[in-house]
Amino acid sequence: MRLFKLLFLLTALFAAPAAVGQTVIERLVSPGPLAAAHVQYEARCSACHASFDKNAQSGLCADCHRPIRADIAARTGFHGRNRDAASRACKECHTDHAGRSAAIVRFDPRTFNHAVSDYPLAGAHVRVPCASCHVPGKKFREAPVACVGCHLSDDPHRRQLGDRCESCHVDAAWSQIRFDHSGTGYPLRGAHARTSCKSCHAAERYRNTPRACIDCHRSDDTHNGTLGARCESCHTEAGWRTVRFDHSTTRFPLLGAHTRATCESCHPRGRYRGVSTTCIDCHRADDAHQGRLGADCAACHTPANWKTTRFDHARTGFALQGRHIAITCQSCHKEPADRVHLNKACIACHAEDDRHAGRNGPACEQCHNAADWKRTSFDHAAVTRFPLRGAHAPLACEACHVRPAREVKLSVACASCHSSDDQHAGQLGANCGQCHNDQAWRTSVRFDHDLSPFPLIGAHKPLQCVACHDSKRFKDAPIECVKCHEDDNRHQGRLGPNCAQCHDATAWAHWNFNHDTQTRYPLTGAHRGLDCESCHTQRNVRRIRQSGACIDCHAADDAHHGEFGVECARCHTTETFRGARRR
Repeated sequence: MRLFKLLFLLTALFAAPAAVGQTVIERLVSPGPLAAAHVQYEARCSACHASFDKNAQSGLCADCHRPIRADIAARTGFHGRNRDAASRACKECHTDHAGRSAAIVRFDPRTFNHAVSDYPLAGAHVRVPCASCHVPGKKFREAPVACVGCHLSDDPHRRQLGDRCESCHVDAAWSQIRFDHSGTGYPLRGAHARTSCKSCHAAERYRNTPRACIDCHRSDDTHNGTLGARCESCHTEAGWRTVRFDHSTTRFPLLGAHTRATCESCHPRGRYRGVSTTCIDCHRADDAHQGRLGADCAACHTPANWKTTRFDHARTGFALQGRHIAITCQSCHKEPADRVHLNKACIACHAEDDRHAGRNGPACEQCHNAADWKRTSFDHAAVTRFPLRGAHAPLACEACHVRPAREVKLSVACASCHSSDDQHAGQLGANCGQCHNDQAWRTSVRFDHDLSPFPLIGAHKPLQCVACHDSKRFKDAPIECVKCHEDDNRHQGRLGPNCAQCHDATAWAHWNFNHDTQTRYPLTGAHRGLDCESCHTQRNVRRIRQSGACIDCHAADDAHHGEFGVECARCHTTETFRGARRR
């Protein structure tokens, strides 16, 4: 059986077409036809194989593939970056003798890691097909790594900017630029930083680009060249509308509200030269005075605010004082608002709010001042017959001038104002000044009681009026002693109502009644030391009627019990009861 197989192989070997120059032995031991790339070595096995030395094969491969050997030595390229390339045999990855159409390289584009090559894929390159860079007819390692190698055909700069595309572009996207413009001597700031390259570099012109503002902004120059070509004198790169022009270098420094005004507010239609600096030339349309106050607006107004005025009113002969300072011009200057020549009299403005309705005349300043309408300075003593003193001084005008408040001529009699609160109900007449003064109604009463039928003397003098005057009518107070002293009358009426017979006003305890001369019963003997009440035991309302008979007082101590009659004096005397004398 083995012999049969050997004969079969020999027959096939000699029957197969032999490569040019290939020996019978080479033909006998060859495992199969070489790949198309190595077909020229099919007749020379020694080009790839050393007799009886398998380890020499990789060195023979490197003899032909010298660039690969150089990559491994320099550690560049796919083979140089592959850690095992130097130690592994070439045949482990590359096979041959598998036929003309067999692939020598085991390569799958879908799984190949481009990071082990000299050109790691990043950004937009990750999504690019292999054939876009690795063109047919060239080896993979021969693909260019410079941007221009692939992008020469779509270079919009047409190589004017050189071959280093990466100086400006990134591999994330062609349109993303990272060019450092500050290296050109023209750093991009403000709005320029957001501007596309084409805005300044028209027609892909990148070299010798003009740097003057007007070179790019001539078409949108709103001034049409009238202000020259130095745009940076006013404008900044932050924004076309952001202006930094120093207006103080002109004849009109910007102050107050003018600093917030746009240039066009004063410079319409781009007119910047020969503009008037007079207020009225800009504010004629909004002049509330319609020219009636002239053209010198600065005499009253300031740049801070149109409504804020600084007019010196003292120049008019009517200096603003007090409440007049805070009011608006229109409060006085009405119909129209810019009316200049006004009547300076108070009544000219205050006729409508004159609560006196003109009855006090037009000279308001006699009473009022500019500080406050309600604060008056009227000299009541100088102008009227009734100086305000005491409690009258702080009173409001309306306290007396009530019918109506603007009534001028009033009676100066107290009763004309105080009739409603007259506690005497008119009983004491209308001359209140006899008792009261203007310091206080209830205190400081100065009535001269000596002018009345009952002068105040002695203990009566310091008494308060209410001690005797129970009612506020005062006139109804009695003058009889017993009327006031009924409660403290220790005699309880036994000595009659004529207290003055014994007592005087100095003190109640003082009395000076002379029983010997003032009665028909002189006190003698033991009667002299007796109290009045010892004999006067009966209450006498009008007049004392006392009996002179001894028995009337001594009936209770009559030792005779009436047996000797009532003529006690027949035996007894007033000296002593016991010393009887018989007649």
